[in-house]
Amino acid sequence: MAEIRLGTSGWSYAEWVGAFYPSDRINKLSFYSNIFRTCEIDSTFYSYPSKGLVYGWARNTSPDFVFSAKLPRLITHEKKLRLEEGVEKDLKKFLELMDPIITRNKLGPILIQLPPRFKKDYERLENFLKILPEEKRFAIEFRNTSWWVEETWNLLKKYKIAYTIVDEPVLPSDPIVTADFSFIRWHGRGERPWYNYRYSIKELELWLPKLREVSKKVKEIYGYFNNHFHGYAVENCLQMLEMLGIITEEQKKIKEHVSNYLETRAMIQAHNVTFPFGNVSSMGFEELLLSLISKEKLARAKGISDEEIKELNIRGGIIEASIRDYHVLIDENNRVITHDCADWVRCIPDKSLCKHLGKIFLIIPRDKAVLILRKLLTEKKDWQFKPYVGREKQ
Repeated sequence: MAEIRLGTSGWSYAEWVGAFYPSDRINKLSFYSNIFRTCEIDSTFYSYPSKGLVYGWARNTSPDFVFSAKLPRLITHEKKLRLEEGVEKDLKKFLELMDPIITRNKLGPILIQLPPRFKKDYERLENFLKILPEEKRFAIEFRNTSWWVEETWNLLKKYKIAYTIVDEPVLPSDPIVTADFSFIRWHGRGERPWYNYRYSIKELELWLPKLREVSKKVKEIYGYFNNHFHGYAVENCLQMLEMLGIITEEQKKIKEHVSNYLETRAMIQAHNVTFPFGNVSSMGFEELLLSLISKEKLARAKGISDEEIKELNIRGGIIEASIRDYHVLIDENNRVITHDCADWVRCIPDKSLCKHLGKIFLIIPRDKAVLILRKLLTEKKDWQFKPYVGREKQ
Protein backbone atom coordinates (compact mmCIF):
# COMPACT_ATOMS: atom_id res chain seq x y z
CA MET A 1 0.00 0.00 0.00
CA ALA A 2 1.14 3.55 -0.73
CA GLU A 3 2.28 6.14 1.76
CA ILE A 4 -0.50 8.74 1.93
CA ARG A 5 0.17 12.41 2.60
CA LEU A 6 -2.91 14.65 2.81
CA GLY A 7 -2.99 18.40 3.41
CA THR A 8 -4.54 21.61 2.16
CA SER A 9 -3.90 24.01 -0.71
CA GLY A 10 -2.29 26.92 1.09
CA TRP A 11 -2.08 27.66 4.80
CA SER A 12 -1.96 31.43 5.29
CA TYR A 13 -5.67 32.23 5.52
CA ALA A 14 -6.83 34.87 7.99
CA GLU A 15 -10.28 33.28 8.22
CA TRP A 16 -8.68 30.09 9.64
CA VAL A 17 -7.88 32.00 12.84
CA GLY A 18 -10.25 30.64 15.45
CA ALA A 19 -11.29 27.69 13.33
CA PHE A 20 -7.76 26.23 13.11
CA TYR A 21 -5.15 28.71 14.25
CA PRO A 22 -5.45 29.72 17.92
CA SER A 23 -4.28 33.27 17.23
CA ASP A 24 -3.31 35.60 14.38
CA ARG A 25 0.00 36.26 16.14
CA ILE A 26 1.47 32.78 15.74
CA ASN A 27 3.58 31.55 12.83
CA LYS A 28 0.87 29.88 10.76
CA LEU A 29 3.17 27.61 8.76
CA SER A 30 4.97 26.35 11.85
CA PHE A 31 1.66 25.54 13.54
CA TYR A 32 0.33 23.92 10.36
CA SER A 33 3.37 21.69 9.92
CA ASN A 34 2.92 20.30 13.42
CA ILE A 35 -0.53 19.03 12.41
CA PHE A 36 -0.12 18.05 8.75
CA ARG A 37 2.75 16.40 6.87
CA THR A 38 2.30 18.24 3.58
CA CYS A 39 0.90 21.38 2.01
CA GLU A 40 0.46 22.65 -1.52
CA ILE A 41 2.04 26.06 -2.10
CA ASP A 42 -0.55 28.03 -4.05
CA SER A 43 1.22 31.41 -4.04
CA THR A 44 3.94 30.28 -6.47
CA PHE A 45 1.26 30.18 -9.16
CA TYR A 46 0.77 33.95 -8.95
CA SER A 47 4.41 35.03 -8.77
CA TYR A 48 7.95 33.81 -8.20
CA PRO A 49 8.78 33.57 -4.49
CA SER A 50 11.80 35.34 -3.08
CA LYS A 51 14.73 33.22 -1.92
CA GLY A 52 14.22 34.53 1.61
CA LEU A 53 10.59 33.44 1.62
CA VAL A 54 11.53 29.94 0.53
CA TYR A 55 14.19 29.79 3.27
CA GLY A 56 11.40 30.65 5.70
CA TRP A 57 9.30 27.75 4.40
CA ALA A 58 12.22 25.40 4.96
CA ARG A 59 13.05 26.77 8.40
CA ASN A 60 9.50 26.87 9.79
CA THR A 61 8.48 23.30 9.00
CA SER A 62 9.22 20.00 10.68
CA PRO A 63 12.05 17.82 9.25
CA ASP A 64 9.78 15.31 7.48
CA PHE A 65 7.40 17.94 6.07
CA VAL A 66 6.95 17.94 2.27
CA PHE A 67 5.65 20.74 0.07
CA SER A 68 4.06 20.52 -3.32
CA ALA A 69 4.18 23.66 -5.43
CA LYS A 70 2.32 25.07 -8.41
CA LEU A 71 4.32 26.24 -11.41
CA PRO A 72 4.02 29.99 -12.00
CA ARG A 73 1.13 30.99 -14.26
CA LEU A 74 3.73 32.80 -16.39
CA ILE A 75 4.67 29.35 -17.68
CA THR A 76 1.26 27.65 -17.78
CA HIS A 77 -1.26 30.41 -18.45
CA GLU A 78 0.58 33.32 -20.04
CA LYS A 79 3.16 31.50 -22.21
CA LYS A 80 1.12 28.28 -22.26
CA LEU A 81 4.22 26.00 -22.20
CA ARG A 82 5.62 27.47 -25.45
CA LEU A 83 9.37 26.85 -25.62
CA GLU A 84 9.80 29.65 -28.14
CA GLU A 85 8.65 32.10 -25.45
CA GLY A 86 11.41 31.10 -23.03
CA VAL A 87 9.60 28.79 -20.61
CA GLU A 88 12.73 26.65 -20.16
CA LYS A 89 14.51 29.67 -18.70
CA ASP A 90 11.45 30.46 -16.56
CA LEU A 91 11.38 26.89 -15.24
CA LYS A 92 15.08 27.01 -14.37
CA LYS A 93 14.60 30.27 -12.48
CA PHE A 94 11.70 28.79 -10.52
CA LEU A 95 13.66 25.69 -9.51
CA GLU A 96 16.66 27.79 -8.47
CA LEU A 97 14.44 29.87 -6.19
CA MET A 98 12.96 26.71 -4.67
CA ASP A 99 16.45 25.35 -3.90
CA PRO A 100 16.23 25.91 -0.09
CA ILE A 101 13.45 23.34 0.22
CA ILE A 102 14.84 21.11 -2.56
CA THR A 103 18.20 20.69 -0.79
CA ARG A 104 16.39 19.79 2.44
CA ASN A 105 14.30 17.13 0.65
CA LYS A 106 11.13 19.08 1.38
CA LEU A 107 9.89 19.50 -2.18
CA GLY A 108 7.50 16.86 -3.42
CA PRO A 109 5.58 17.04 -6.73
CA ILE A 110 5.41 20.22 -8.78
CA LEU A 111 1.97 20.87 -10.22
CA ILE A 112 1.54 21.93 -13.85
CA GLN A 113 -2.00 23.32 -13.89
CA LEU A 114 -3.23 24.14 -17.38
CA PRO A 115 -5.89 26.79 -18.07
CA PRO A 116 -9.46 25.68 -18.96
CA ARG A 117 -9.14 26.84 -22.58
CA PHE A 118 -5.90 24.92 -23.17
CA LYS A 119 -7.17 22.19 -25.47
CA LYS A 120 -5.37 19.03 -26.49
CA ASP A 121 -2.03 19.84 -28.14
CA TYR A 122 0.34 16.87 -27.86
CA GLU A 123 3.23 18.43 -29.74
CA ARG A 124 3.39 21.46 -27.44
CA LEU A 125 2.90 19.36 -24.32
CA GLU A 126 5.55 16.80 -25.22
CA ASN A 127 8.07 19.50 -26.13
CA PHE A 128 7.57 20.90 -22.64
CA LEU A 129 7.72 17.52 -20.91
CA LYS A 130 11.07 16.84 -22.59
CA ILE A 131 12.73 19.76 -20.78
CA LEU A 132 11.56 18.74 -17.30
CA PRO A 133 14.44 17.52 -15.10
CA GLU A 134 14.09 13.78 -14.54
CA GLU A 135 15.13 13.96 -10.88
CA LYS A 136 12.05 16.08 -10.05
CA ARG A 137 8.47 14.82 -9.83
CA PHE A 138 5.73 16.57 -11.77
CA ALA A 139 1.95 16.25 -11.87
CA ILE A 140 -0.28 17.84 -14.49
CA GLU A 141 -3.86 19.05 -14.08
CA PHE A 142 -5.91 19.24 -17.26
CA ARG A 143 -8.97 21.45 -17.12
CA ASN A 144 -10.29 20.82 -20.61
CA THR A 145 -12.08 17.55 -21.45
CA SER A 146 -10.36 17.28 -24.85
CA TRP A 147 -7.41 15.65 -23.00
CA TRP A 148 -9.51 12.72 -21.70
CA VAL A 149 -8.27 10.09 -24.18
CA GLU A 150 -5.89 7.13 -23.94
CA GLU A 151 -3.21 8.93 -25.95
CA THR A 152 -2.88 11.48 -23.14
CA TRP A 153 -2.35 8.85 -20.46
CA ASN A 154 0.25 7.07 -22.61
CA LEU A 155 2.17 10.32 -23.06
CA LEU A 156 2.20 10.98 -19.32
CA LYS A 157 3.39 7.44 -18.61
CA LYS A 158 6.21 7.88 -21.12
CA TYR A 159 7.57 10.85 -19.14
CA LYS A 160 6.48 9.56 -15.68
CA ILE A 161 4.21 12.54 -15.09
CA ALA A 162 1.31 12.01 -12.67
CA TYR A 163 -2.17 12.80 -13.88
CA THR A 164 -3.95 14.97 -11.31
CA ILE A 165 -7.16 13.36 -10.11
CA VAL A 166 -9.74 16.03 -9.24
CA ASP A 167 -13.03 16.45 -7.48
CA GLU A 168 -15.00 19.36 -8.92
CA PRO A 169 -18.33 20.12 -10.65
CA VAL A 170 -17.12 20.05 -14.28
CA LEU A 171 -14.46 17.36 -14.82
CA PRO A 172 -14.56 13.60 -14.10
CA SER A 173 -12.87 12.21 -10.99
CA ASP A 174 -11.44 9.14 -12.71
CA PRO A 175 -8.67 7.49 -10.60
CA ILE A 176 -6.18 7.39 -13.47
CA VAL A 177 -2.57 6.47 -12.60
CA THR A 178 0.30 7.44 -14.91
CA ALA A 179 3.34 7.50 -12.58
CA ASP A 180 4.65 5.79 -9.45
CA PHE A 181 2.90 8.42 -7.33
CA SER A 182 -0.56 9.97 -7.46
CA PHE A 183 -1.70 13.57 -7.07
CA ILE A 184 -5.26 14.41 -5.98
CA ARG A 185 -7.01 17.77 -5.55
CA TRP A 186 -10.41 18.23 -3.92
CA HIS A 187 -11.65 21.59 -5.26
CA GLY A 188 -15.16 21.52 -3.82
CA ARG A 189 -18.58 21.45 -5.48
CA GLY A 190 -19.88 24.91 -4.73
CA GLU A 191 -21.11 27.56 -7.12
CA ARG A 192 -19.00 30.63 -7.93
CA PRO A 193 -16.57 29.72 -6.56
CA TRP A 194 -16.38 25.93 -6.23
CA TYR A 195 -13.98 26.26 -3.31
CA ASN A 196 -16.62 27.64 -0.95
CA TYR A 197 -17.83 24.16 -0.12
CA ARG A 198 -17.96 21.87 2.89
CA TYR A 199 -17.85 18.20 1.92
CA SER A 200 -20.26 15.93 3.76
CA ILE A 201 -19.11 12.68 5.34
CA LYS A 202 -21.04 10.72 2.69
CA GLU A 203 -19.29 12.60 -0.13
CA LEU A 204 -15.88 11.87 1.38
CA GLU A 205 -16.73 8.21 1.91
CA LEU A 206 -17.28 7.82 -1.85
CA TRP A 207 -13.56 8.52 -2.28
CA LEU A 208 -12.38 5.64 -0.10
CA PRO A 209 -12.65 2.95 -2.83
CA LYS A 210 -10.81 5.23 -5.27
CA LEU A 211 -8.02 5.89 -2.78
CA ARG A 212 -7.66 2.17 -2.06
CA GLU A 213 -7.56 1.41 -5.79
CA VAL A 214 -4.90 4.04 -6.45
CA SER A 215 -2.92 3.02 -3.36
CA LYS A 216 -2.32 -0.44 -4.83
CA LYS A 217 -0.70 1.03 -7.95
CA VAL A 218 1.66 3.71 -6.58
CA LYS A 219 4.28 4.27 -3.92
CA GLU A 220 2.94 7.60 -2.66
CA ILE A 221 -0.28 9.59 -2.74
CA TYR A 222 -0.31 13.37 -2.34
CA GLY A 223 -3.77 14.83 -1.78
CA TYR A 224 -4.86 18.43 -1.13
CA PHE A 225 -8.16 19.99 -0.18
CA ASN A 226 -8.58 23.29 -2.00
CA ASN A 227 -11.94 24.25 -0.41
CA HIS A 228 -10.20 26.67 1.92
CA PHE A 229 -13.11 28.97 2.78
CA HIS A 230 -13.78 29.25 6.53
CA GLY A 231 -11.49 26.29 7.31
CA TYR A 232 -13.54 23.69 5.43
CA ALA A 233 -10.34 22.25 3.90
CA VAL A 234 -8.85 21.59 7.33
CA GLU A 235 -11.97 19.81 8.58
CA ASN A 236 -12.45 17.71 5.43
CA CYS A 237 -8.78 16.72 5.27
CA LEU A 238 -8.80 15.56 8.87
CA GLN A 239 -12.05 13.68 8.31
CA MET A 240 -10.49 11.87 5.37
CA LEU A 241 -7.44 10.95 7.43
CA GLU A 242 -9.76 9.53 10.07
CA MET A 243 -11.69 7.48 7.50
CA LEU A 244 -8.41 6.07 6.22
CA GLY A 245 -7.41 5.11 9.77
CA ILE A 246 -4.23 7.19 9.75
CA ILE A 247 -5.28 10.12 11.94
CA THR A 248 -3.20 10.97 15.02
CA GLU A 249 -4.56 11.84 18.46
CA GLU A 250 -3.48 15.47 18.01
CA GLN A 251 -5.26 15.60 14.66
CA LYS A 252 -8.42 14.17 16.26
CA LYS A 253 -8.45 17.02 18.79
CA ILE A 254 -8.01 19.60 16.03
CA LYS A 255 -10.75 17.97 13.96
CA GLU A 256 -13.23 18.16 16.84
CA HIS A 257 -12.35 21.79 17.46
CA VAL A 258 -12.72 22.79 13.80
CA SER A 259 -16.02 20.92 13.41
CA ASN A 260 -17.46 22.50 16.57
CA TYR A 261 -16.30 25.94 15.43
CA LEU A 262 -17.91 25.54 12.01
CA GLU A 263 -21.17 24.23 13.46
CA THR A 264 -21.35 27.17 15.86
CA ARG A 265 -20.62 29.57 13.02
CA ALA A 266 -23.39 28.03 10.92
CA MET A 267 -25.87 28.46 13.78
CA ILE A 268 -24.89 32.10 14.22
CA GLN A 269 -25.29 32.73 10.50
CA ALA A 270 -28.73 31.13 10.51
CA HIS A 271 -29.68 33.33 13.48
CA ASN A 272 -28.55 36.47 11.68
CA VAL A 273 -30.57 35.61 8.60
CA THR A 274 -33.74 35.35 10.71
CA PHE A 275 -32.94 38.24 13.06
CA PRO A 276 -31.08 41.14 11.40
CA PHE A 277 -28.31 42.98 13.24
CA GLY A 278 -29.50 44.66 16.39
CA ASN A 279 -28.86 48.28 17.24
CA VAL A 280 -26.45 49.05 14.41
CA SER A 281 -27.18 52.77 14.80
CA SER A 282 -25.28 52.77 18.11
CA MET A 283 -22.12 51.19 16.66
CA GLY A 284 -19.12 53.41 15.99
CA PHE A 285 -17.11 53.53 12.76
CA GLU A 286 -14.37 51.10 13.87
CA GLU A 287 -16.91 48.63 15.27
CA LEU A 288 -18.96 48.77 12.07
CA LEU A 289 -15.86 48.23 9.94
CA LEU A 290 -14.64 45.31 12.04
CA SER A 291 -18.01 43.63 11.55
CA LEU A 292 -17.11 43.32 7.86
CA ILE A 293 -13.32 42.97 7.83
CA SER A 294 -10.85 40.97 9.93
CA LYS A 295 -8.39 42.76 12.23
CA GLU A 296 -5.51 41.47 10.12
CA LYS A 297 -6.96 42.85 6.88
CA LEU A 298 -7.85 46.14 8.54
CA ALA A 299 -4.24 46.49 9.71
CA ARG A 300 -3.12 45.90 6.13
CA ALA A 301 -5.63 48.48 4.92
CA LYS A 302 -4.15 51.03 7.30
CA GLY A 303 -0.72 50.16 5.90
CA ILE A 304 -1.72 51.30 2.40
CA SER A 305 -0.52 54.87 1.91
CA ASP A 306 -2.85 57.58 0.63
CA GLU A 307 -0.49 58.06 -2.32
CA GLU A 308 -1.45 54.58 -3.56
CA ILE A 309 -5.01 55.83 -4.17
CA LYS A 310 -4.59 56.90 -7.77
CA GLU A 311 -8.18 58.04 -8.25
CA LEU A 312 -11.18 58.63 -6.00
CA ASN A 313 -14.52 59.96 -7.21
CA ILE A 314 -17.58 60.35 -4.99
CA ARG A 315 -20.81 61.50 -6.57
CA GLY A 316 -24.28 60.80 -5.30
CA GLY A 317 -24.51 57.14 -4.41
CA ILE A 318 -21.43 56.14 -6.46
CA ILE A 319 -17.86 55.76 -5.22
CA GLU A 320 -15.21 54.89 -7.80
CA ALA A 321 -11.55 54.40 -6.93
CA SER A 322 -8.27 53.11 -8.33
CA ILE A 323 -6.00 51.71 -5.63
CA ARG A 324 -2.60 50.37 -6.61
CA ASP A 325 -3.47 48.44 -9.81
CA TYR A 326 -7.02 47.59 -8.75
CA HIS A 327 -10.45 49.11 -9.20
CA VAL A 328 -13.32 49.61 -6.77
CA LEU A 329 -16.90 50.58 -7.52
CA ILE A 330 -19.45 51.03 -4.72
CA ASP A 331 -22.96 51.63 -6.01
CA GLU A 332 -24.95 52.51 -2.92
CA ASN A 333 -28.25 52.99 -4.73
CA ASN A 334 -28.20 49.58 -6.45
CA ARG A 335 -26.48 47.88 -3.50
CA VAL A 336 -23.52 46.59 -5.52
CA ILE A 337 -19.78 46.50 -4.77
CA THR A 338 -17.35 45.37 -7.47
CA HIS A 339 -13.59 44.92 -7.16
CA ASP A 340 -10.83 42.94 -8.89
CA CYS A 341 -8.07 41.86 -6.47
CA ALA A 342 -7.41 38.14 -5.84
CA ASP A 343 -8.53 38.28 -2.20
CA TRP A 344 -11.87 39.78 -3.24
CA VAL A 345 -12.87 36.43 -4.77
CA ARG A 346 -12.54 34.89 -1.30
CA CYS A 347 -14.57 37.73 0.25
CA ILE A 348 -17.55 37.47 -2.10
CA PRO A 349 -19.27 34.40 -0.56
CA ASP A 350 -19.26 35.92 2.96
CA LYS A 351 -19.76 39.49 1.78
CA SER A 352 -16.75 40.62 3.77
CA LEU A 353 -14.22 43.31 2.86
CA CYS A 354 -10.65 42.95 1.62
CA LYS A 355 -7.87 45.39 2.57
CA HIS A 356 -8.50 47.58 -0.50
CA LEU A 357 -12.17 48.08 0.39
CA GLY A 358 -11.09 48.68 3.97
CA LYS A 359 -8.77 51.45 2.80
CA ILE A 360 -11.56 53.10 0.79
CA PHE A 361 -13.79 53.25 3.86
CA LEU A 362 -10.89 54.68 5.87
CA ILE A 363 -10.34 57.61 3.50
CA ILE A 364 -13.82 58.61 2.35
CA PRO A 365 -15.75 61.12 4.52
CA ARG A 366 -16.50 59.45 7.83
CA ASP A 367 -20.26 60.15 7.77
CA LYS A 368 -20.49 58.65 4.28
CA ALA A 369 -18.52 55.57 5.36
CA VAL A 370 -20.68 55.03 8.46
CA LEU A 371 -23.88 55.36 6.41
CA ILE A 372 -22.78 52.73 3.84
CA LEU A 373 -21.41 50.35 6.48
CA ARG A 374 -24.71 50.49 8.38
CA LYS A 375 -26.59 49.76 5.18
CA LEU A 376 -24.26 46.85 4.45
CA LEU A 377 -24.88 45.32 7.86
CA THR A 378 -28.65 45.81 8.01
CA GLU A 379 -29.32 45.00 4.33
CA LYS A 380 -26.51 42.51 3.75
CA LYS A 381 -28.65 39.91 1.96
CA ASP A 382 -29.70 42.54 -0.61
CA TRP A 383 -26.17 43.63 -1.51
CA GLN A 384 -24.23 42.04 -4.37
CA PHE A 385 -20.45 41.57 -4.14
CA LYS A 386 -19.14 40.96 -7.66
CA PRO A 387 -15.90 40.89 -9.68
CA TYR A 388 -15.10 44.22 -11.32
CA VAL A 389 -15.66 44.16 -15.11
CA GLY A 390 -15.57 47.88 -15.91
CA ARG A 391 -17.96 50.71 -15.20
CA GLU A 392 -19.61 50.61 -18.60
CA LYS A 393 -20.58 46.95 -18.19
CA GLN A 394 -22.28 47.26 -14.84
